[in-house]
Amino acid sequence: MHKKMQARGVLALYSALTLGSGLAWAQTAPAASSAPSDDETIVLSPFVIESSQDDGKYRATETLGGSRIRTNLRDIASPFSVVTSQFLQDTGSTDNQSLLTYTTNTEVGGLLGNWGGFGNSQGVSDRGSLLSPQSNTRVRGLDSADNTRNFFLTDIPWDSYNIDRVEIQRGPNSILFGVGSPAGIINANTVQARFDGNRGKVENQFSKHNSLRWTLDYNLELIDDLLAVRFAGLLNNQQFRQEPAFSKDRRGYVTAVFQPQVLPKEWAGKLDVRASFERAKITANRPRVLPPKTPSRSGSTMLVATA
Repeated sequence: MHKKMQARGVLALYSALTLGSGLAWAQTAPAASSAPSDDETIVLSPFVIESSQDDGKYRATETLGGSRIRTNLRDIASPFSVVTSQFLQDTGSTDNQSLLTYTTNTEVGGLLGNWGGFGNSQGVSDRGSLLSPQSNTRVRGLDSADNTRNFFLTDIPWDSYNIDRVEIQRGPNSILFGVGSPAGIINANTVQARFDGNRGKVENQFSKHNSLRWTLDYNLELIDDLLAVRFAGLLNNQQFRQEPAFSKDRRGYVTAVFQPQVLPKEWAGKLDVRASFERAKITANRPRVLPPKTPSRSGSTMLVATA
């Protein structure tokens, strides 16, 4: 019996030494991995989404729409669609009227839309579509979606000249965005200044009826990793077959990012100060879709007004 107890004691001591050596090895591993490497890890801001983070031309993987923090799309329960800047360019989509015919469960009124959008009341009118065509939409057959810019509610129609991506969240979003439309939101994310050097582009489009569109986008890094500015401009003259209908859109946009270097080293790159400003002037006499209304039996006529 005494020999058996001695044998058990030797086995226990051997096991303890084995575990101890394993723990000691596990503790020394982080010291080896803490050595600096040539490939530095780039940590992205959890509050910023840019097209450079998209996986491919049309496939986006992250959004701020789920929780206002960068989240994977596969982790968001609500129906969500993200339209990348490359998709906007390849399809020639510049606003709600030209985009929502391609997206899921969305309808848009107007000349080239896929929905009448004249209302269900006794007096059918297209006045709303003439004054605010960006709101003449219907999502999931419910109602028009709220239009937001960087998740702020706005009545300003977005244009792709300064838009990085468009996010369509279908369904009620009252938890995230207050009391809103039960149809959802159509959010347009504007482009941001970047610390990736000086680069830009100029594009033009010619279309039928002598329509002309010019866009400018240029990023300027004034001070390396400290201050960057980005400019964007739009000159759009759209003509229609119906005369004298037209739409003239003039816009200018500037945004800047400042990354202060006065913070401690361990905080470097974790604080960005961003600002943006846009000025626009839109003059339009949009084409009418409804035919002239015939006089009623009472002899009254409808006055056709242009917007």
